Amino acid sequence: MISRHLNEADGRVIRFRPRTAASHRSHLGRTPVPDLSKYERPESIDDYRHRMVVNAIALVFVTLLIFAGLWLVDMMAHS
Repeated sequence: MISRHLNEADGRVIRFRPRTAASHRSHLGRTPVPDLSKYERPESIDDYRHRMVVNAIALVFVTLLIFAGLWLVDMMAHS
């Protein structure tokens, strides 16, 4: 019963249409929003410093999480 079911599943073939160069070219350069310049703003020094401070804090936090996880695994292995 099981082998017959597997043979039926092996016989199914799904054909995918190959992508054509014309359809691929039609999607290049399109964005969902026509003009993104209204969302742009110049980056100031304060934004850069704040982002770097937040990145450093996140790095320290993730490092502490990794060490805490390693410590827990070590404690469980020794008990």
